[in-house]
Amino acid sequence: MRVKIDDLKIGAVIAEDVMGMTSTPIIPKKTVVTGEHVEVLKAFLKKEVNVEGSATKREKIQIKAVEAKTKIKENESITLQFQQYFEETIQKYKLDFLKWQSGSAIDIANVRDYLYSLLEKAELETEIPPSLYLYNNESEYIYIHSISVGIISGLIAKKMGYGKGQYYQAALAGCLANAGMAKISHKIISKKNPLSSEEKLEIHEHPNHSLKMVQNSPLLKSETKLAIFQHHERLDGTGYPMGVKGNQLYPISRITAVADVFHALVSNRYYKQKLAPFKALELIRIDGFGKYDLSVINSLMSLIVNLSIGTKVMLSSGESGEVIFIKQSSPTRPLIKLNGEEIIDLEKARDIHIKEVY
Repeated sequence: MRVKIDDLKIGAVIAEDVMGMTSTPIIPKKTVVTGEHVEVLKAFLKKEVNVEGSATKREKIQIKAVEAKTKIKENESITLQFQQYFEETIQKYKLDFLKWQSGSAIDIANVRDYLYSLLEKAELETEIPPSLYLYNNESEYIYIHSISVGIISGLIAKKMGYGKGQYYQAALAGCLANAGMAKISHKIISKKNPLSSEEKLEIHEHPNHSLKMVQNSPLLKSETKLAIFQHHERLDGTGYPMGVKGNQLYPISRITAVADVFHALVSNRYYKQKLAPFKALELIRIDGFGKYDLSVINSLMSLIVNLSIGTKVMLSSGESGEVIFIKQSSPTRPLIKLNGEEIIDLEKARDIHIKEVY
């Protein structure tokens, strides 16, 4: 039976070899059609093919398995492409940061170009690309942190319904929030031991430096500059450098604050071991209650906590299992069925958390 390519069904069986300009078939007879086969036929401008019927139930199961593997490979390819571009963007920011340390002015247009290019790629995903919170290099923390906070801020703002112009400015705010670290002593920012009280006070000056570096730029909106200045402020007034609170923290400032602290928690530094993303989110949500905007936290969680029934997980206890129930009140602490059939409620087992998701 001849079937037009546009009408070709997944699971149909090719009745005869589909030939092209080569001595071997494009698709051999008896092949069970998958979505990939349809694309190949279209690429070779085939109008129709001869089919003999539909695949058996067993063949359809095999088709789904093949398509699932293909999808995994495609996702892995996208992830690798983003990772490569991410690393290239970090190096571009590093070059700029070294210039700022030497006294050069910030070229906002240049930062905007490479940051926006990366954000465009990150937007293609339905969640935050794992590279932004799993990629670690202690010696280049400040560069990785700045780019990551920028992209995470932009994606949170987009998730919250901001327009494109707004969430792109949020990304710039997150990226440039720590530009002022270029004015801090190199000995302090590269120190491998915990900071002294005096050194912490010097670090606390970096929002002031960041603001001075960007305040005359016409490419940044006033709320963007304010977010750069306020990214260490807290809703309860415990932040710095001004100790403002409540409505004195502007919306984008609240976003950069959460993005900044989240990435800091999931990053290895010389004197601090990173936390697993789920543990970091929990820490911000519970221990940081009153300090951060809950709507911002929830938006970040929805971009990272991609759990569903049946999701395979590795726990901090070293045990593995799968999610069997998710509590709306505590999305990072579902019920887990361990491989040994035991069921553990992470909301009650507070000393255990999800370390990895498969």
